[in-house]
This record gives sequence, structure tokens and C-alpha cells, in this order.
Amino acid sequence: MRCNVLMTETAIGDFKKIARDILNVSRDADTAVKFVTEMKAECGRLADFPQSGALPNDRNLVCQGFRFLVHKDYLIFYTYETGDDTVYIKAVFNAKLDYKRVLRGNLI
Repeated sequence: MRCNVLMTETAIGDFKKIARDILNVSRDADTAVKFVTEMKAECGRLADFPQSGALPNDRNLVCQGFRFLVHKDYLIFYTYETGDDTVYIKAVFNAKLDYKRVLRGNLI
């Protein structure tokens, strides 16, 4: 049985920012749309495999149920709530950032 995959407002904003950043660099809307579409497809796979993401190297994040997917230079952080069988995409950002600081500052 497939679970639900929902995007938080933070994640939606992150996807928009990533698309804008790619558009600014590439000057090609198709490239920006294609990249974000690929990342969203990765998120969609969580409907069948909600626990397939890696565990972060931070005990506090693991205790709160965070997992993440890697897509090229980006990390997609999510939680899986078994009670309502739903994956919540929480945040998406460049892997070069300190994800512990970003998540603690924005989500925790």
C-alpha cells in the first residue's frame, strides 16, 4: 500500500528558490523546471519506500524522525509518520550547506 507524500510550505518555498536559482544561472526555464521535476519525482518514490532515505549524522534529527534523500547537489529532508502513513517533505537545500544548522534554525 502506498503512503501519502505531502510537501510542507517550507519545502514548497525551497523548490521555488532552487528553480529561481537555476533559472538565474542557466537562463533556461526548461532546465530549471526539469531539475525541480526530477527532485519531486524522487520525493514521489517515497510513497512506495518511505524509509529508504539515509539517516542524518545528528542524533537529535534522527530522534525526531528525519531522513534524507540526495539528488545531485541537494538534500531532501523528510519525516515519515507511520500513524497516518504519510511522508512529510520538510526542506530541500544545497548539500554544501551545514544541514544541522539549517534544520535547527528553520524546523526544530
